[in-house]
Amino acid sequence: MTHPQDPWQNPAGDVQWQNPADGYPGGQYQVNHVGQGGFGMTPLAPVLPQEMAPPRPPTITAALWIWIAGAVLSVAVLPVLLLVNADYLIAGDRTITEESRRAGELGLRTIAVFAGFGMLVAAAPYIAFAVVLRNGHNWARILLTILGALGVLAMIVTLTLELGLPVWQPGAAICVVVIGLTVAAVVLQFLPASNRYVR
Repeated sequence: MTHPQDPWQNPAGDVQWQNPADGYPGGQYQVNHVGQGGFGMTPLAPVLPQEMAPPRPPTITAALWIWIAGAVLSVAVLPVLLLVNADYLIAGDRTITEESRRAGELGLRTIAVFAGFGMLVAAAPYIAFAVVLRNGHNWARILLTILGALGVLAMIVTLTLELGLPVWQPGAAICVVVIGLTVAAVVLQFLPASNRYVR
């Protein structure tokens, strides 16, 4: 009965075969045991604790996920605003034919899709810079703060416009949540634990 062998095991023990200096195949071979002089590998210098990167604080991780959640929610603001007010935006107070209503619904859905795509493009930098912030780059934190201020301003304008529509509650709720998430993310990325990590 045969016994399986470990493919990583050196059957000759801890030895290393070396060719002589002239290097021809029929020459004499020299055996050096591992750990003896001539093995040719110098040990690496130890890494000091102060040279290691500090661990990522939970405040930065929380800010990352809050930025992502806010960006994803902001994509839905305009499509929700358009679709829940479809009847009002298509006909208003007028009476229209069924054919005109169908054409209006198709046009409104198309606008909602393009608005969602536009919001997705606008949300992409938030996600990208949040991922960079996770690695501790201060410039990403500054850009996120500027983008956050612009995003809050845009949500306030959208919220003001929504209040004049018949069905404003769903879109307004999303706007308020996005504003709250943005403020929370900005605060988290400037807490003392975050300041020690970001450079």
